[in-house]
Formats: sequence, structure tokens, C-alpha cells
Amino acid sequence: MESSGIRVLLVEDDDDNRELMAEVLASAGYDVVAAATGSEGLRTLSERSVDVVVTDIGMPGMGGLEMARAAKQIAPAVPVVVVTGWAEREDIVSARGREVDAVLLKPVDPDALAAAVGEAIRSRGA
Repeated sequence: MESSGIRVLLVEDDDDNRELMAEVLASAGYDVVAAATGSEGLRTLSERSVDVVVTDIGMPGMGGLEMARAAKQIAPAVPVVVVTGWAEREDIVSARGREVDAVLLKPVDPDALAAAVGEAIRSRGA
């Protein structure tokens, strides 16, 4: 598929999940920049322009919610989509609408991932 020019920062510590999600997003026409840790993702976000951030919640070191909060400080207008197996966790529920723009449940459906990124882009008016 032709590139849409929309750049997605994907932060996922699991190599297989990161590769699969990057392939799904690339096949949906997004330019994907991948990072294996929250700190690597934040470094990328501070160095490059991105249109949306997709991050796993459960990562060693800096978790996805901490990464989302820091991402909003660096780039407040960039939507953040989190991927988790625990949608009902109180911290995730309370973060929705502030640090977190959308929540996807694991295992992530490829169509739902591409749709969530598209919706996040549309919702910010990009």
C-alpha cells in the first residue's frame, strides 16, 4: 500500500509483537518508527515528528502509562493509543482522555489497530 505520510511511533518491548504490529501499520499505509523501550520511544519522539504514538502498557522499566504521560509533555497534540491486557485497571481508566486517547485490548486485532490509529489521527484533525 502507498504511504499516507502519517508517521506512527510504535513502542513495544516484545520483538515479535513489535514486528507484527509494525507490519500491520505499514500495510495500512502508515510510516512506522519502532522502539523497544519507553525511554527509546521518548527519545525518538523528541527527535522526530510523529502523528500518533502506539505503546504497550506492560513494559519493563518505563511502562506505557508513564511513557504516555511523558509523550504528552513532549508533544501534547499527538494522540496516544495504548495496548493492554488489562483495560479495567483503574490507572488506565483514569488516564483515558488525558494521557491516553484510545485503549486496545490484547491480543490486538490487526483491523482494530489500524482503525484505532486512523481514528486517533481524525480526532486530532490531522
